[in-house]
Amino acid sequence: MAAPTCWIGVAAAAHVRIGREQGFVMFAHGKHSAVRQLRPGDAFVYYSPTETLGGMDAVRRFTAIGTIAEGEPEPSNVMGTTDAWMRRAHYLDAQEADIYLLLPQLDFVTDPSHWGIYFRKSLFKASAADFSRIAQAMGVGQHFHFGDS
Repeated sequence: MAAPTCWIGVAAAAHVRIGREQGFVMFAHGKHSAVRQLRPGDAFVYYSPTETLGGMDAVRRFTAIGTIAEGEPEPSNVMGTTDAWMRRAHYLDAQEADIYLLLPQLDFVTDPSHWGIYFRKSLFKASAADFSRIAQAMGVGQHFHFGDS
């Protein structure tokens, strides 16, 4: 069996809480092409730049972490639209982790003075090593075991 892929999703903290409470993930405002990339067993973590979508209420923390559940992407109207897609997920009981404390440790951040550019995408792959560092900072590192971390 192939090793799980590690993903970082970017979403407002308020939206992440809805997903956590209802046991699903959604990326890129519900685009099917986004959730279709993830497979059961893949690991994900959400980074929340703000509390609300488009808000000026900065959060700048990793706010939730878990794994993708069995099953295929499902249509959803949870965000008030009829063309959104989600995947079922298992969330861990984790603490939030401040991005500023992790920036010097993340290999994908090659230019710390412009770190925000890396989080302009709503979903991107992360190395197992970077994911493990984030999981450790969130207090759940023991739940993830990857070959290259």
